[in-house]
Amino acid sequence: MTATENTLQFEPLLAVTNGWGPIELNRSNGEQAAGDGRPLTLNGVVYRQGFGVHADSELRFSLQGTNGAECTRFTAALGLDDEVGTQGSVVFQVFLDGVRKYDSGRLTGASPTQQLSLNVTGSQELRLVVTDAGDGRRSDHADWADPKVLCQPSHRLIDYDFEFSSDTIEARGGTTATANLVVSDLGTWDDGLPSGPVSFKVKIFNTSSPLEITLAEPDKTYAATTFPAQFPVRFNLGSSTPGSLQRIELLPVLEDFNAFYGYTRRFDLYWRVLPQ
Repeated sequence: MTATENTLQFEPLLAVTNGWGPIELNRSNGEQAAGDGRPLTLNGVVYRQGFGVHADSELRFSLQGTNGAECTRFTAALGLDDEVGTQGSVVFQVFLDGVRKYDSGRLTGASPTQQLSLNVTGSQELRLVVTDAGDGRRSDHADWADPKVLCQPSHRLIDYDFEFSSDTIEARGGTTATANLVVSDLGTWDDGLPSGPVSFKVKIFNTSSPLEITLAEPDKTYAATTFPAQFPVRFNLGSSTPGSLQRIELLPVLEDFNAFYGYTRRFDLYWRVLPQ
């Protein structure tokens, strides 16, 4: 889970059981063959994403966030799929770390769609259960529609140590040059490479060269999901003598460490990296 709205069908299942055929992804349960369901539909509303299940069923997910993300809320639309009409009867239950935190009560094909919003702060495991309401499993085609887990970034800022693959750019004034920003050695400030997606922006905040330098894409957000990672950063090069060959020194540093470089730099970059 990352610090965003996580749609559950993209998350790994820790465990799964289903009472009639396989659980279906983004489709109703259908019959016993995989992929034989229909679009998830609750009281005439079609949902593009979710799980079609059949009592008795169970889905388990981890709520552990990456890069310090904290998962805070689970939301979903619940009910028996329209493919069974007014038939069927089920109970939806949600367990957090083995403790039942939600029970829908008995729902039938004629029941209104239930909109669930459950606080999951501090929990490590999410377990989604559908029972047969104690009267048998006939027509118990249940939908977890649009299931999402919202996770928030922690209050701790995550700073990563970046370095350029080359500390200089050689190009002519008036042109655009590119430097490759590489996530490589995290130095002594972190325990290892990032464990999940990160995004960041780059900003030039100091120049002392007669060559005017600006970012060609000042509002660009750089993002990666696996590491090591490389990011091309493009610079606009101005000059009082356009066309002259320029050798530009790059000394990228973390914002928190700029003071240690004094006035020896040509120009520095700083950035802060936050979980996506």
